[in-house]
Amino acid sequence: KPQDSEVPVFSPTHLLDFELEMAFTTCQATSLGESISVNKAEESIWGMMLFNDWSARDIQTWEYVPLGPFLAKSFVSSVSPWIVTLDALEPFRTKGPEQDVKVLPYLEFSGNKNFDIQLEVYIQPEKQGTFKICASNFKYMYWNMSQQLAHQTSNGCNINVGDLYASGTISGPTPDSYGSM
Repeated sequence: KPQDSEVPVFSPTHLLDFELEMAFTTCQATSLGESISVNKAEESIWGMMLFNDWSARDIQTWEYVPLGPFLAKSFVSSVSPWIVTLDALEPFRTKGPEQDVKVLPYLEFSGNKNFDIQLEVYIQPEKQGTFKICASNFKYMYWNMSQQLAHQTSNGCNINVGDLYASGTISGPTPDSYGSM
């Protein structure tokens, strides 16, 4: 719905945005009703890849009320053509941000569960050079992969080999590290 219009218009987006994310894929299956503990979650995670959750922000704004995001986020996601195993990422383990609200017991974990992975986003408009949009780091993720998988399965949702889980937008502490436009 254009800002200067009383009624929505059916058209392609005019405000395409990216969301810088990582994704992980699972390497074990569980049965329906089985949950995965936060401290055993990495046994079910094979590796990680880059992920981009494209968003049509103008459509998303209109859909939020009353529908919630639907068409604005259902048209495309892209992933990198490779997976980096958790074993290969081991040297990059790091402490994550302090979780300033006490988490529920099933989300409490020990050890370093975040990874220091430098990320940059560039765009190249047609007939122009490239422009860096942001520089961020996966270590800024408030909820680590182990917590995400433990939460996903906390209600007994089963997982399968090859399931793909996106991290959510990765933003750092400064405006030049925000993971979307």
